[in-house]
Amino acid sequence: MDILNNLTERELEILEILSQGKSNKELADSLGISENTVEQHLKNIYEKLNVQNRTEAAGLFLKGKNER
Repeated sequence: MDILNNLTERELEILEILSQGKSNKELADSLGISENTVEQHLKNIYEKLNVQNRTEAAGLFLKGKNER
């Protein structure tokens, strides 16, 4: 089972930008949402992926993306 299948389209969009090394502010600006909303999405992503931080999340995203 692909762990990324548990994520919403918005969460995948956030991970795509996150994997480019963007900050929360840059994420928020590029998506037209607040930094608080980005932080909430990241919290949900970490929980769904069972990771502790953005580096782990980005790593799983890139690994999953390459396996597709």
